[in-house]
Amino acid sequence: MKIAVGTDKGLLVYEKVVGSWLLNDIHFLGMPIGAFHEDASQNWWVAINHKHWGAKMYQSVDKGETFKEVTPPKFNTNSAYSLKSIWTIESRTVNNELQLFIGTEPAALFISTDLGESWSELEGLSQHPSRDTWQGGGKGSNSPFLHTLLLDQEDADHLMVGISCAGVFQTYNGGQAWKPTNEGLKAFFLPNSDSEVGHDPHTIRQSKKNPNVLWQQNHCGIYRSEDYGNTWKDITDQKNEAVYGFAMVIAEDNDQEAWVIPAESDNMRIPANQRLAVYYTHNAGQDWQALTQGLPNPSFDLVLRDAMDLRGDSIAFGTNNGNLYVSENKGKQWLTLSQNLSAVRNIRFINP
Repeated sequence: MKIAVGTDKGLLVYEKVVGSWLLNDIHFLGMPIGAFHEDASQNWWVAINHKHWGAKMYQSVDKGETFKEVTPPKFNTNSAYSLKSIWTIESRTVNNELQLFIGTEPAALFISTDLGESWSELEGLSQHPSRDTWQGGGKGSNSPFLHTLLLDQEDADHLMVGISCAGVFQTYNGGQAWKPTNEGLKAFFLPNSDSEVGHDPHTIRQSKKNPNVLWQQNHCGIYRSEDYGNTWKDITDQKNEAVYGFAMVIAEDNDQEAWVIPAESDNMRIPANQRLAVYYTHNAGQDWQALTQGLPNPSFDLVLRDAMDLRGDSIAFGTNNGNLYVSENKGKQWLTLSQNLSAVRNIRFINP
């Protein structure tokens, strides 16, 4: 098994060799990696968000031996927006055709059916009637951004996105029309906390065992849905320890299990009590337990929304301070892989 680690200074690949995790390769040295995706054919897709050159995108058909630059999407000529950065890449196969999706800043969703040779903007989302109320979602940006896309494996016309700051939106007709599905979520930073639009979903995860079950790490807490995100239930830690944060993973074989890495608060983006801890629930958020064995204390690390991944019993996460950790027993014990990286933006377990 391998781990692809996207950092502000390159894409690193770690490999498990004879019981030890070793740094196998570095790609795009010095470049800020915005997103990484491995499709069903094990092709790699990499986005680079450069401050001077803008958003770039690359494909590798040989697992990083070589890369080909792919033209990134562009907003339509009559659009008021221009591409700033790429936040997420996803794909699926429909009728033997690979559909490649990109979520961007400003918030928009693009699709390609020719391996990135051309792109179509799903304008029903870009031109949503609530668009004027969407707000900038972080990193000092004034633009909302689309960071999460969930693809319905049974209904090709059904898509779900997470936008900061706007909320969760779903389409059932392939992107022509979208509706916000934020019932039950709170947005304490708005005049009306129960507003239909304006929420900040940091992370949304879907159960592989039961696709109707979704988990969300939100700006204002932790939420769970059992009806494919149409309504949400607040399952924030009652001890007020696992509340604010960005990263979340859920078990592949159990829709009751999840892990989050909380921060102190919105204005104190460091671990609660300066103690880096992964919080685990085995019962859908009724109880949360801190898993800390092998993690540093004190710590001032923040784990960003895409910098945590799970495969089987293995969990890996990286921090804004360049620290990288892995557990092979669902977080009971953590191993330090590096303490010398640049900020970690995204992590993916990939095939060897």
